[in-house]
Amino acid sequence: MGSDRKPDDWEPFEDKWVGAAPQVCDLCGQKFTDEFIDGRTIYGPWTFLCSECHRTKGCGFGTEKGQRFKKPAKGFWTKVEG
Repeated sequence: MGSDRKPDDWEPFEDKWVGAAPQVCDLCGQKFTDEFIDGRTIYGPWTFLCSECHRTKGCGFGTEKGQRFKKPAKGFWTKVEG
């Protein structure tokens, strides 16, 4: 039997990255420590980007452009832009 009761620390998964988080920027290899961008590049394909590679080779934030995720002290990576 299921319960509708949720734990006190329960968070909805919208705006959360729930899969295996990427470890490094696909373009330059920089390790992600506190943020990453899942975004489209000026070359067409989507990839995982650091802020600098996104600044020079990304297409911005929003629908069909990209999303920025930040890592909180605990829990899931959280979408903060896009």
